[in-house]
Amino acid sequence: MTDQHPLTDEKLPEWKFNQPEISGWKCYMFGNRPGGWGITYFPEKGQVPNRFVRFMMKVCFDCLWVKEDN
Repeated sequence: MTDQHPLTDEKLPEWKFNQPEISGWKCYMFGNRPGGWGITYFPEKGQVPNRFVRFMMKVCFDCLWVKEDN
């Protein structure tokens, strides 16, 4: 018989998932619009692009940025 020890609470692996805080902005990418089935990006708080970048994304890639009121 092998020398196996049962798992105790001290030996169990611990998994933690850190959920980032969402900024309240949504980016509907590449022609997608609210209610559509395309790609939607939810940036983290503090990671939202500035107004110029959002404007250029709209002009160049047809991305729509929407501020959600929570």
